[in-house]
Amino acid sequence: MVDLFQGQSLMEQGQGMPESGTHYTYVPPAGCRGPWAKVVLKVAVDEDGFTDAAKAYIRLGGIKIFEGSLSGIASSAPPSPSEPGWEAERDVTDLASLLANPHNGQVGLKPEQAIWQNNMTNQGATLSAQLLFYRASYATPAQKTPDAVFRVMPQADTVTLPHNIVRAYLDVYNQEPWWFTCVPDHELHRGWPFWSELAPGGANKIGIYEPYQGCSGGSFAEIQVSIDGTPAGVAPVFPLLSSSLNYRFTNMVNAPTQPPQMLDYMPYRVDLTPFAAILNEAGEHTIALSRPASAYLLVYQDKRSTRVSGAVTLNSLAGSPSSPVVSDTLEQAGDTVSGQVATGLDRNFKITGFVNTSHGRVTSSVHQRSHFQDTQTFYLDGLQFPEYLHYRQHLQLSSWTLEHSRRTRGGAVLDNNLLTTAYPLTWRYDMDGYTIDDNPDDTEAIPSKGTVSVEQRRNLDASYDHHGHRRYASGVRERFESSRTFDVQAAQNSNWQSTARYHFYDNRGSCYRTALTALDGAVTGETRGLGCPDGHNHVRWFAHSDGSPDSLGWMH
Repeated sequence: MVDLFQGQSLMEQGQGMPESGTHYTYVPPAGCRGPWAKVVLKVAVDEDGFTDAAKAYIRLGGIKIFEGSLSGIASSAPPSPSEPGWEAERDVTDLASLLANPHNGQVGLKPEQAIWQNNMTNQGATLSAQLLFYRASYATPAQKTPDAVFRVMPQADTVTLPHNIVRAYLDVYNQEPWWFTCVPDHELHRGWPFWSELAPGGANKIGIYEPYQGCSGGSFAEIQVSIDGTPAGVAPVFPLLSSSLNYRFTNMVNAPTQPPQMLDYMPYRVDLTPFAAILNEAGEHTIALSRPASAYLLVYQDKRSTRVSGAVTLNSLAGSPSSPVVSDTLEQAGDTVSGQVATGLDRNFKITGFVNTSHGRVTSSVHQRSHFQDTQTFYLDGLQFPEYLHYRQHLQLSSWTLEHSRRTRGGAVLDNNLLTTAYPLTWRYDMDGYTIDDNPDDTEAIPSKGTVSVEQRRNLDASYDHHGHRRYASGVRERFESSRTFDVQAAQNSNWQSTARYHFYDNRGSCYRTALTALDGAVTGETRGLGCPDGHNHVRWFAHSDGSPDSLGWMH
């Protein structure tokens, strides 16, 4: 075990500031040098209370090894105990090449999303982090992990890479709030209250006025990856539920149970192996992301060659449609607006390439299909500024991605892997507003009573066929349901209840189940192992029960 830092008190960094954070120093465990069977990062957080949504991050050697939103439970109602805490664990075995050497690191807090106004930096938390190293043994052999890891910056990053890469993967932190509630640009500028105090959003109060909330740009999001300007892959964006639905309605769905991915973001893995030959070419390479997400590149190298040649032979992603189809039926009738905004895009592309390795030519292909459909239903009552009376936004989001990766050599199949990721979300948001006629500072309606209910799932299905090993299959089923009504004027809650369930399983006997239920802001039930054989959780040592990307390093 190595302590990265203990009891580090942090305050949120201001908007637009770089992720400088507080520095720490890491030294590998002297008595437990790798290679390791498994390495786990354990993070403990004590929250000090907050006024806006923030997230914590940990970097090591420039690589972001942890990111997660604060829960906000320190300011939930009814009052929680002083400085409530939570813990998260993540399998970081694939970062073994990074962990084998000393590095400097940073830990800090930053705004949950950069587009919202945020001139206030009074969110605080105390963090501790440890790395747990598990020795290799006959029963738990050392895993074959990537040979190197490289930081990839948001927007674009230029990196110098080795010239003997045979496999490459990009791990992307794809969690982002609010985009799924946004409206097309032209709707935001029609004078209707899509940009108002009643709309959902993550803005902070600045000065004496209520903050405007809402967002434009449409409700479609994906992260496009390019290498040296050429489209190379696509990652879906996870619809993160923020702890603050708007300035007046904090912790509406997340206290005391938490929605999926909130406390511990798990990266989405993009297979860039067909581009290995391009990455091997001389000179620097630019890896760009279309959205402001953090990522890192993992590569496997041919130890018997200093330079590996090859080519990309097919890339149907380049030139394929990337803009969604939008159907807008919003219409005004008197003092109301109603209708739907439906946004959809289906993708189907294949990328193929080869590398001439010391073991022969290896051909790799990635075939990816995806479906995205976000249907938002609106009803707005009271369009005359500032007399906004009611804001209703119900949405149904369907988002799934199927990635089929295959590697062959001389007609023999080395790997044949399938990964299906699904992020379904049902969201119902209703907000009433009122104005105070004798208060000249009220520029528009103030939220008075709101109701929100959500059902969110995160489903992962994986199937791996590796040469010389029997098929491995695993699945994750994460489900969250929450509803709550809050009367601002009466300071009363009703219909406040939530349930969070998590289930991991594989075809080697692993089964892990947890469930947490809450009523009126207090936990009412917790189960562990219910539904597993003998009613107990049991996970094989190699399993990624946290839902992190699985490189199957134990299959070698």
